[in-house]
This record gives sequence, structure tokens and C-alpha cells, in this order.
Amino acid sequence: MYTISQFSKLCGLTVKALRYYDTEGLLKPSFRKAENQYRYYNDEDLKTAQMIQYLRSLEFTIMEIKDILDNNEGEDLSYIL
Repeated sequence: MYTISQFSKLCGLTVKALRYYDTEGLLKPSFRKAENQYRYYNDEDLKTAQMIQYLRSLEFTIMEIKDILDNNEGEDLSYIL
């Protein structure tokens, strides 16, 4: 498990972007501590972060990316990368 700061450095997204993607439902942390609401991410979240970055580089909107991720939930989308 990675803290939001560690995950940010690992995936190349800013902490602000990670919080925004959480709010928008694109990239929810795998675990959130009840007592302090700290976000924790895992390796599966890293794949999702990479997918989001790739789709953003192709100028997909946040809503389009959300639709892609929602419609393919549980599927391995790494073939797109």
C-alpha cells in the first residue's frame, strides 16, 4: 500500500490530481483510514492511473474516461496501453 504522496511520485500524478480523480470517481483509493481519511493506493490503482494518464494524453475528457473505466470495470485494459 502506498500513501497518496508515495503514489503520486510513483505514478507521476500530482496529489491534487489524485484527490480530484477520487472526487470525480475515476481513481478511488483502495483503502481509506476511517479515523483520518488518509488515502492508500495499491498496484492495481497504479494500472488505473497509467490508463487515465494515457487517455488524457489522447485528449479524452474526464467524463469519457469515467465511462470507459465504468463500462470495463474488472477487465484488464492494459492492452490499450
